Amino acid sequence: MRLPDVIVIRGAPGAGKSEAARGLAARLGVGVRFEVDTLRSMVIPVDWTNQAEHIGVLALAAELAIGFLGMGHRPVIVIDTFSGDKLAKFLADVQRSRPGTTVRSFALVPDQERLRARVLGRPDDQFKDVRICAKLNADVPRRLLPGETMIDNSTRSSDETVDAILADCATA
Repeated sequence: MRLPDVIVIRGAPGAGKSEAARGLAARLGVGVRFEVDTLRSMVIPVDWTNQAEHIGVLALAAELAIGFLGMGHRPVIVIDTFSGDKLAKFLADVQRSRPGTTVRSFALVPDQERLRARVLGRPDDQFKDVRICAKLNADVPRRLLPGETMIDNSTRSSDETVDAILADCATA
């Protein structure tokens, strides 16, 4: 199977992005995996509600992905909420700097009950506002990009979510 250059995994906090990305990276055994939240947390003090700051860090994330591709690392797995139109801007930045880059994007969307349980079960140092997470989760299906794959991972294990991502990559 020929993997895309970049694999984006997006969804609301608590949707299972990090777990799926870790499982995907472990299964592939190659490439790079990074979370935009890790980059954001480098800002002291980080303001998780500052959208301008988030957009700036996403531009930096696009440059980082391009840099890893330039070093020969594939796939680059990028994890973020990519709320609103942020994914389209991120992808445009990647394509502008590195035309022809192949990308597959996956939106993880659990049902609201499962999302609520996951968010409430998160460690205290993670985002736990159920209301905002539910709003972001409901917004994902309305903002799918052409070619993006939505995965309902309400009842899927992390391994089953990875299976769905790899199956989709194989048919692309």
